[in-house]
Amino acid sequence: MRMAVEIAPFAPLAGRYTYCWPPHLGEPKVGIRVRVPLGNSLRTGLVTGLDAESESGLALKEVSDRLDAAPLYGAPRMNWLRRAASYYLAPLGEMAETAFAFADHDEERRYRLLDRPALESFSPQLAAAFTSRAALSLATLRARSDLPDCGWQLQQACRQGLIALREESAGKEAAHDHFHEERPAQLTAAQQTALSAVVASLGRFAPLLLFGCTGSGKSEVYLQAAEQVVAAGGQVLLLVPEIGLTPMWLARLASRFARLGVWHSGLSAPERRVVASRLAECDVLIGTRSALFLPLPRLALIVIDEEHDSSFKQQEGVSYSARDLALLLAQELKLPVLLGSATPSVESWSRAKAGHYQLLTMPERIAPHPAPRQLIVDQRHAKTPLSPQLLKSLADAFAKGEQALLYLNRRGYAPALHCTACGDKPQCPGCSLSLTLHRRRRALQCHACGYLRAVPRYCEACGEEALLPLGSGTEQVEELLRESLPAARFARFDRDTMTTPAKLAGLLAAFAKGEIDCLVGTQMLVKGHHFPKVTLVGVVNADLGLGLPDFRAGERWWQQLTQVVGRAGRGDQPGRVVIQSCDPENLWLARIGDRFAEATLNEELGMRRLLHYPPYARWVRLLFSAIDGARAEAAAAEFAALARRIEGIKVAGPMASAMERIAGRYRFELILRDESRQILPWRLAPLLQTPPPNGVRRKVDVDPLEMM
Repeated sequence: MRMAVEIAPFAPLAGRYTYCWPPHLGEPKVGIRVRVPLGNSLRTGLVTGLDAESESGLALKEVSDRLDAAPLYGAPRMNWLRRAASYYLAPLGEMAETAFAFADHDEERRYRLLDRPALESFSPQLAAAFTSRAALSLATLRARSDLPDCGWQLQQACRQGLIALREESAGKEAAHDHFHEERPAQLTAAQQTALSAVVASLGRFAPLLLFGCTGSGKSEVYLQAAEQVVAAGGQVLLLVPEIGLTPMWLARLASRFARLGVWHSGLSAPERRVVASRLAECDVLIGTRSALFLPLPRLALIVIDEEHDSSFKQQEGVSYSARDLALLLAQELKLPVLLGSATPSVESWSRAKAGHYQLLTMPERIAPHPAPRQLIVDQRHAKTPLSPQLLKSLADAFAKGEQALLYLNRRGYAPALHCTACGDKPQCPGCSLSLTLHRRRRALQCHACGYLRAVPRYCEACGEEALLPLGSGTEQVEELLRESLPAARFARFDRDTMTTPAKLAGLLAAFAKGEIDCLVGTQMLVKGHHFPKVTLVGVVNADLGLGLPDFRAGERWWQQLTQVVGRAGRGDQPGRVVIQSCDPENLWLARIGDRFAEATLNEELGMRRLLHYPPYARWVRLLFSAIDGARAEAAAAEFAALARRIEGIKVAGPMASAMERIAGRYRFELILRDESRQILPWRLAPLLQTPPPNGVRRKVDVDPLEMM
């Protein structure tokens, strides 16, 4: 008899893969990572099952190497991983690849020899390799064809104390004192009620929705709940939607907790290794959505700040929702999840209304003055992006030593170049999108695929020298502000300028210290930031986002604008908001602000119920793409015919996507709807066992948030 193992390769491959387990790799265990031959290459995979196979069985390929001594996840988390893969219609290996991205990759680690006499314990080839170099990576050793099975043999040598990992330095993310907030002398009655409810839920699965207006003190509830968890020996995971929120949260946490961890995409490989290796020592871990997969051993509370934010939904690879997966994980680990927002998602609001979530409300601001006053400015006949009313409000604020934020959810100088002679606009050659003008870089760029080219002098359609910017972006607004108010200090806050976590933290710290008078930014600027000196918020173009072909466009627009308005007047001085619009009579404008939140959510919920839209139905979006549009459409049509055989499912499509072409690939989609919420997504799994035709890519999005 010989041991066989079932492996889930880290790839979007369905089916089961069985390999022979060689004895020299030690005892196999479910949940460890291995390297296996797959096709013409070696791939990482997850051991998902153990079995004994007789010598008379099929000839099996052998597992090449073992990457972990012990499973990365215990039984509850492994079950969570399987449930997640099942729900999101992803192969278990692909889901595991997403989850275990935190784990140390041996190929990146470098080993050094501790004891030269220990060379006698190695094979002559391995000893020679260590003699010739001071430190070797596992990838280098594997590349040596004369060093068979060196991966597991290095691991064994580490445990025997013969070799050690080379010391790697990892910078520690600073907690800026400029973001420090004093602990309140006492909580408000609403805060105390919410805190008591969270503490009472510890030790069991309990979803709680903290619905608090902007500036109501939700953060203090998170902090004091975390204090009680840590005092009892537990750990807290705090998820935030953007990297930009980590500097402020680090300052809040560092004043109360000594052992903190940070996890986000901006960390270097050595920094990731340090955080992942010290999970047991961490009391509070703050991070973006991928931090959910870190196996904190004493996890007792998950907090999700700004739970409504679409950034919690992964778009590449497995399209999971970190918010929903956090609830699934909490079921397995039997712990509470605290969801906080001033503008909850319609889905979370419906669950709270139905009693599935415990609803905690905090309707009053902590600041000693009412909500900001709003002024709506009619921009229908404006010739400049900045109205006289907005410029005067800015000048008045700066004269008093106050600060301001300007919001425009469009980066670059202008969304397009426009030929005034023939009307042509330069397009991306691979996408159904106009090229955005970045004047400072003297370039046109596609914000879908990244295509970049120089700015033409003449129109390529008619040859006239008549190209002018069409519309405005943050770069143009910053330029106009410097011209109009030269004595003031402005800075831009968008993805073009905030290219590293250090730049982001530095700019926010400078603004908090008062070294900058006004930040001009995109939606990065409005997600939970707290600046007490900001008394004025300006919305440059409030109409952006309302006309998108997406049933969630109104909800998303309302959430962003209400969050923007909520940044003003959070300190000792009252706030003011100037909202510029070319459609000032639009009913959505009348809903902006905390006091309209509950009515807006109830109205939107009623509309969704009437139309059988989520959350009153479950949707799955399937996207088929190919260089040849006809092939993509045919593949979508073939799948639609199979899906229509499933009783209870409504199928819309195939239809061209709203953005029909991206990176040279044409895109056609299907929308599958299940009004019973009992059929999808699970009944689709058998249909996905068959791969799409050659040249066609198929993307599955369960509970889609983006319809573009």
